[in-house]
Amino acid sequence: MPLRSLSPQQTRNALLVGFAGFLATALYLWSGPAVAAEQGFYLVYGAVRSLLPSRDASLQAAQARLQGTAFGGVVVFLVMLAFRDWLAMGVAYVLIHRIGRRCGFSSATLVNAGVMVVLLLGVPAYGAMGFRYVFDRTLWHALGLGIGMAVERLFWPDAPLQRLITSERALVQRLHDLLAGRQVCSAESLIASYAEHRAVRSEVLRGSEAALLQSPSYRDRHDCLEIALRHAVAMLRGPTVLKTLDERACREALGRYGTFPELA
Repeated sequence: MPLRSLSPQQTRNALLVGFAGFLATALYLWSGPAVAAEQGFYLVYGAVRSLLPSRDASLQAAQARLQGTAFGGVVVFLVMLAFRDWLAMGVAYVLIHRIGRRCGFSSATLVNAGVMVVLLLGVPAYGAMGFRYVFDRTLWHALGLGIGMAVERLFWPDAPLQRLITSERALVQRLHDLLAGRQVCSAESLIASYAEHRAVRSEVLRGSEAALLQSPSYRDRHDCLEIALRHAVAMLRGPTVLKTLDERACREALGRYGTFPELA
């Protein structure tokens, strides 16, 4: 199967990640030999991890990592003052979920907090550092995340509405490729692409251009896209005997979608 050329969005994302990683690595090298190797990893990983398909998703992921790291580290550090054996891991894990849910933390935050349980209690070198490890990890993550989001906003600014248009076109192209047999994809990848598209759409709805998305024509256009996507997922997940029906329904929904004007 021949390789497909990169889309402009994929090229842009590659440049974003590469440039952010370059700046993060330069900062790590500038910090000098006193900086531990794992701190350089947290810095570069934070820069790359902050560049998600939407700025809203990037910000949410950054908050989850920083909150989870700090919250989990504090809980584990306090537990380690009383327990030092395998019991500490169970106690810390239970406390993180009990306190975290009471505080309203997201599941992503609790997952990152759980990672701190394993790192501090499962890796002797990190456990010996105690709260210093928690502070260093949080600090370098914050620096990396800040670099990534700054690169996205300062060097390649892209209006939310334009990103929504690009995301919608890419999603529709995936559906056309699937119907034409030019692309073999999974139902999970289609759902993930649509989730990313919805994240960008939510960002536009919170901005000054929200009125464009609330017009009757665009709502109908968006409904047709959702219907086409549901049938495309059913084609990939459902029984073979129903594939023809879902394929026909997907084509019809895409046909109705094309009758509405694009966002301008």
